[in-house]
Amino acid sequence: MDKTYADTVRLLLAVAPDVFANDIFAMKGGTAINLFVRDMPRLSVDIDVVYLPWQTPRDEALQAINQELAAIATRVAPLGVQTRLVRAKDLGDTKLIVENDANQVKIEVNVVFRGSVLPVERRPLSAKTSDLFGVEFELPVLAPDELYASKLVAALDRQHPRDLFDVWQLYESGDISDG
Repeated sequence: MDKTYADTVRLLLAVAPDVFANDIFAMKGGTAINLFVRDMPRLSVDIDVVYLPWQTPRDEALQAINQELAAIATRVAPLGVQTRLVRAKDLGDTKLIVENDANQVKIEVNVVFRGSVLPVERRPLSAKTSDLFGVEFELPVLAPDELYASKLVAALDRQHPRDLFDVWQLYESGDISDG
């Protein structure tokens, strides 16, 4: 494994518990699949976040997201990292960049798709991730069916190689459900 990638994953794993030390965020996306559902089949070093309270009015949700990203920046500061909030036009802060001297992790909240269809699961790191990096913890993660449904949408929309790879992995594993 490439040292830069490994060091970036270490940074991600160091900050992830602080990102989800709340009851409003859950992990989604490729990193959720690759570090929590599968045993690291591909590189993935950003944290995609879903804001869970789907009934919250938009302006209140954006305010809560902005406040929580600022709180995360405060919580990770003792790790000796630098943080930078990234503003999106008319939405406030929707991204948080966390970096050390050599590595960077992007934490991005999807402000358009809020909530989840299926119950969120507290999932431990995959065995390979835990063994390789010597850490164990659980995070709130979207259910695998929902993770892969969003991957199918992304693959059709973006047609990015990483999305196509994730869909191929799903197909190869035989884990396509009737749901």
